Amino acid sequence: MEIGAQWTNFAGWTTTEVRFHGFMDLSAGIGGEVESPEFSCFGDQWTLKLQATTGDVRSNHIAAELENLSYPGAEIEFGYSIRDEWGREMIHLGEDEGYNAWFRIEDDTAKLSKLMNSLVDGSLIIEVRMKLLLSTDESANLFIPTNPFNKYMLELFGDEETADVVFEVGGQQGTNVQKKKAKTSTTSFHAHRLILQKCAPTLYEMCGSEGGDVTTSITDVKPKTFNHMLSYVYGGKASKEVLMDNAKDIINACDKYGVVNLKLEAETCYVESTEITMDNMMDNLLYADSKNLALLKEAVMDYIVENKGDIIGKVSFDNVPGGCITDVLAAVARGEESGKSDSKDYNKMRVATLRKMLDERGLEVDGSRETMIALLKDNENNDDSDSSDELFWNRPKPRRRRA
Repeated sequence: MEIGAQWTNFAGWTTTEVRFHGFMDLSAGIGGEVESPEFSCFGDQWTLKLQATTGDVRSNHIAAELENLSYPGAEIEFGYSIRDEWGREMIHLGEDEGYNAWFRIEDDTAKLSKLMNSLVDGSLIIEVRMKLLLSTDESANLFIPTNPFNKYMLELFGDEETADVVFEVGGQQGTNVQKKKAKTSTTSFHAHRLILQKCAPTLYEMCGSEGGDVTTSITDVKPKTFNHMLSYVYGGKASKEVLMDNAKDIINACDKYGVVNLKLEAETCYVESTEITMDNMMDNLLYADSKNLALLKEAVMDYIVENKGDIIGKVSFDNVPGGCITDVLAAVARGEESGKSDSKDYNKMRVATLRKMLDERGLEVDGSRETMIALLKDNENNDDSDSSDELFWNRPKPRRRRA
């Protein structure tokens, strides 16, 4: 016996030729079983077995059994073809689905008498045709390319040929006693109105809506910081190290120019990397209030509640904005609940939870605790109103009785 070379017959199907030499002398010819050597297909090892029934050789039938020796093994469709010495197909056993371990097919048309006329110099040549079936799990592991939009957007970042806006960043200006202006060097950043209009409205408004190239000067942001911010607008991502090292600069720039999500991302890194202490809690509280950093404010409030005994009488709260009282009460309430809170009580929720709920509803996530809660309640009321309207308009109309 020998196994022929494997070749692709047509798309998706693979054919392996198996030769059973001296077929009439093999055990299969007298009602026994004969098995081919192993061969490889789809990364698995296979073998083909032939089984003939006993009795008159002219009325016997042949059964072919394809066995996958690998575990767990591929799932396939398969079939067999037997050809004569001129290459004509004499017997075709229909394709069937395999089920991962044993694959078996029997067909009454495969009589030994017909096989005798298909022998080539006494050898039975069987073509085993196999096609791989993809299970649900295997389909999930197939490679699917990602949407290239983000890649193309990043390629537009800084593209001078297509840009219609130039930001001259840096060049801090100052006035001396004689009111003469001194100007330092600037860095140019090329951008596109269309992208700014949707992703950075404040920067877009600075450029004007008229056509033609525009140059705009920005003197209150470092070029490095502006680069991080504008890159984010085009779909880029600042690393955690960059955010931690430049947190306040990025927060300040994004707060002024309306790049909200990057601002909140930088705020999160700042909170994670900053230890609130007795010495810095007031500075952080005032900074959080001035930039609408609800997460940082919450961190300070948690510190105050946890250390109230040490703080009383040692720290002045004269300059604390009145709106912070609500945040203090929320922190106290969370402490008393020991982490448990009513799912509908927004006042006791963490800032991260409020922001997530807003984001899921497509609402603005930048704002104080009071602003976020008000948005959620308003959205909840609108949802209830919409549901009521839907129930009203979909209410079945009364039927008229016939007299």
